[in-house]
Amino acid sequence: MPLFDNQPISVLAPMQDVTDADFMSVIAECGAPDFFIAEYFRVHEFSTLEKNVLRTVLSRPNEIAVSAQFIGEDEFHIARSINLLKKYPQIEYLDLNIGCPAPKVYRKNVGGGLLKEPKKIRSILNVMRENWDKSLSVKMRLGFESQDHLEEIIGILNESGINFATIHGRTVKQLYRGKVDYGAIKKAASLCNVPIIANGDLTTAKKALQVAEFTGAKGVMIGRHAIRNPWIFRQIKELKRGEKMFEPTLLDVYEYVEKIRNKIIMKNPQIRYADGRMKKFLNFIALGVDEGGNFLREMRHARGIEALMECCKKHLLENPSKPFASEPYPNLCPRPNHEL
Repeated sequence: MPLFDNQPISVLAPMQDVTDADFMSVIAECGAPDFFIAEYFRVHEFSTLEKNVLRTVLSRPNEIAVSAQFIGEDEFHIARSINLLKKYPQIEYLDLNIGCPAPKVYRKNVGGGLLKEPKKIRSILNVMRENWDKSLSVKMRLGFESQDHLEEIIGILNESGINFATIHGRTVKQLYRGKVDYGAIKKAASLCNVPIIANGDLTTAKKALQVAEFTGAKGVMIGRHAIRNPWIFRQIKELKRGEKMFEPTLLDVYEYVEKIRNKIIMKNPQIRYADGRMKKFLNFIALGVDEGGNFLREMRHARGIEALMECCKKHLLENPSKPFASEPYPNLCPRPNHEL
């Protein structure tokens, strides 16, 4: 596939309520990945193609393709939704989410819940392949509670006619806790006859490339750590070319925060609780600002956009030339429940 011509490729992970067209545009300004995947279309009896998600899929930041993604388990409505997608011939990629670890999702037997039922995965992929003749992919985890079905599911992927798969190196029940099992991704990549993209705790550009080499993955997917460090895709490309890697300062971080405010938050006046939405980004950014977590604590107590920006000025512009930490400080946590 042309997508994999310059391996390992880099991909921005789909993240609910984060990876919309505006955030992708901000990421592209900092240094675009090779590929984007939009947050999922929910597929069920009454579903349509949600306008905001469709806008994202059609956006093509920096002329880079954006894949659509489905989450669902009803084959009839998946086929119906594919027919809706076909009305937009510029959409070339479709992904199936069988890895979402949110309990409110997997309890409906969609997303990561499907990893308990390999036969259902086979049935869904057969319907998708029959109805979609362009690129088809899967985003999954190692299993639901264990890796017991991993080899069986890789076999299903091999038979399904998909073009590539992304594997997050944890089980669904682990959420984002615990150690990522890169050895299991390596095993899956050796068994799979299509390219594998590695995902999970790729905190830096250097680590991403090391994981790609270790696992044999043809690409790396980065989500939460791209919220924290939007230059990570630029850095990956610089390291691949043997160039000096860009190292952001707190001034660069402040300018990134301003882009979030102006191009994501203030651009959408319909957003309720704008400061809460902005904190969703700042919770991750704060992990690289100061080891003591002072910015993280003060930011969380701020109320209103202006108060948040004053907090950012205090902590980011007091010493603007200070390097932004390449790794998140280990004693800080973006969210108490370790979800997105």
